[in-house]
Amino acid sequence: MEERKIVVNGVGLAVRESGRGEPIVFLHFGGGNLVMWDPVVPFFEASYRCVRLDLRGHGRSDAPPSGYRLEDMALDVLGVLDALKIDAVHVVGSSLGAEVGLALSAIYPDRVQSLVCDGAFSSEYGPYGVHEAVDLSSDPEALAQLGKLLAQPEATYPSAEAFIAKKRQGWEEGGGWNEHMAAVAAYGTRQLPDGQVVNAWRKWACDEYMGHYYAYRFEAYYEALECPVLILPGREEADDVLVSDAIVGFSRLVEHCDIVQVPGAVHPIGWMFVPREMSQAVLDFHQELSA
Repeated sequence: MEERKIVVNGVGLAVRESGRGEPIVFLHFGGGNLVMWDPVVPFFEASYRCVRLDLRGHGRSDAPPSGYRLEDMALDVLGVLDALKIDAVHVVGSSLGAEVGLALSAIYPDRVQSLVCDGAFSSEYGPYGVHEAVDLSSDPEALAQLGKLLAQPEATYPSAEAFIAKKRQGWEEGGGWNEHMAAVAAYGTRQLPDGQVVNAWRKWACDEYMGHYYAYRFEAYYEALECPVLILPGREEADDVLVSDAIVGFSRLVEHCDIVQVPGAVHPIGWMFVPREMSQAVLDFHQELSA
């Protein structure tokens, strides 16, 4: 498996490649990294040229002080494709990766053959939103939550083991933990000069991303798509009326859009708990496109 750093827009991005065939790029969730795809890639390597990368501010990629809008990260992915001489690619994205993949597909439609979204399920506001308010400025509760998040200092840990233990506690409360999650956490540490350990997704990167997030209207991206789309909601998304209605609404904005709920999948970590089933959903989708 080839791993290297590709400099795009002045940012070094960690990239791994394996397999042969049609190119497919896998984009991880926020706070994750390319290691999350370890249990997934083996299902694709026989027929696909699999490309994984750490988005800026994640994993072993550089963490510049800015550039965390979806359009910025989509441009990074485009730069990686250019460096690898890939004209058009299948995109599979989880959460943040789905949002970046959606932006990439909407802005550069000639570069994307198909898009799989385990994320970008609803907007925060608007006709496909999950809040009653018009926007963030008129939503005191959301404003308070965002303000609290931005005011928090960056968490530091005395060791990688302490960081992983904290991650385990959070994920066990929110969805689950296994050896693949542990590998993602271990890869996602960064040691400071004083020996303290922090999340590779540095606070400034997360804060800038969240500062833009509430203004995104994903319907605008879906409306611009020219490629076929597969949306993979998890159990919670399928059971949430507002989110499931938004997913159906988004699907109607796209000429070809399938919605599949994979049994046992929990967003955004289903890829690490039911990798065979998640991968098969993508492979079935691709087979449908080629039929």
